[in-house]
Amino acid sequence: MQSESIRARDLALVDIRDGVTQLGLGEAVLLRRSLPSDIEGTIYRPLLCLILQGAKEVSAGTMSVHCPAGNAIIVSHDLPVLSRITEASPDAPYTAFVLPIDLGLLRRFFDLVPDFPDDDEDLGALTSQPAEPELIDAVARLIALSRDDAAAPLLGPIVLREIHARLLLSAQGAILRRFLRREDPSKHVARATASIRASIDEPLSVSALAEHAGMSKSSFHAHFKAVTGLTPGQYQKDIRLLEARRLIIEGKDTISAVAFDVGYESPAHFSRDYARKFGRSPREDRTGGRQTVAVAETA
Repeated sequence: MQSESIRARDLALVDIRDGVTQLGLGEAVLLRRSLPSDIEGTIYRPLLCLILQGAKEVSAGTMSVHCPAGNAIIVSHDLPVLSRITEASPDAPYTAFVLPIDLGLLRRFFDLVPDFPDDDEDLGALTSQPAEPELIDAVARLIALSRDDAAAPLLGPIVLREIHARLLLSAQGAILRRFLRREDPSKHVARATASIRASIDEPLSVSALAEHAGMSKSSFHAHFKAVTGLTPGQYQKDIRLLEARRLIIEGKDTISAVAFDVGYESPAHFSRDYARKFGRSPREDRTGGRQTVAVAETA
């Protein structure tokens, strides 16, 4: 009912077509798809995704969530995911509000946020739960503001701040609250994922990442998997394959060159991993296939 009220009151005011519609308020967008999708490989950066209509499934390693209308997806770390839109039709297209999370803004709020009893639990970086009414209301007001040229510049930044504050105060916000602690393991994991993404073509040293985080190798490995759903090696492999898929679809280099560029020493090994991950060979993706490549940082 809550997502229905957003659609009736606000989506009718926004000229949205299949694809991405910029709202002109920060980096907030609406995503629309008229048909269910095949599995798509995507890199999610920290974000809020509120499903307004339809449904999707998202997985990252051992983490898997079902996301029906009215649910809010929160992602706290950069994650390589597989996603699939499961409910969509021309009469009732999949529609979602997506807002990248401004971690700097959250940090400015953090000292004002009270302690919550669940904030010491090990939590994954991907969650999907029914959105709280206050968060839905703030999102609805932001969508409505996107068509109000006079009020948007004044009120848009205020509502964006409110949405971030609502995330911190929500039950789902526990992973965000933990991430903001100076010495929390989830923060060290975020630094490690950034390091892996910045050097995907280089050999992975879990010992070096653990030492940088001030942890033992076993402790770092356990915290990394608890947050991302993946081991460091699996995380690097998924990041490599997603980047490779982007390069292959662009078609500027040979498949062998792409394999070497993302750190594989054997094109044959690369092709096997690629087919296992995406269900299609690199050559099939290059010549065009059913699946849509979504190597993006949205939901």
